[in-house]
Amino acid sequence: MRRKLVLIVSAILSAGCIATLISGFYKQDLSILGQSINGYGFPLSWYRESYTVYPGSLTTCSFSWESFALDIAFWSLITAVPVAVAFRWFKTRRRV
Repeated sequence: MRRKLVLIVSAILSAGCIATLISGFYKQDLSILGQSINGYGFPLSWYRESYTVYPGSLTTCSFSWESFALDIAFWSLITAVPVAVAFRWFKTRRRV
């Protein structure tokens, strides 16, 4: 029983990680006056590119580990139900 639980939890976390990485394609415009900021990730932007709006300015990139971990937790909770249902379905299917 413990082995099945570890397998289910690892499948849920793996699905959450994959969903978080896929959410990195979602681009959010977080611009403020005089500065252009693009955030990547959903619901929290964990990767940001920003630059000041004037000629010759450099682009600054930042990564937030906290937002990344919270996104993994969020997507793991969202994907927990389908993964648990899939494991239950495979379990009943194997007995037949």
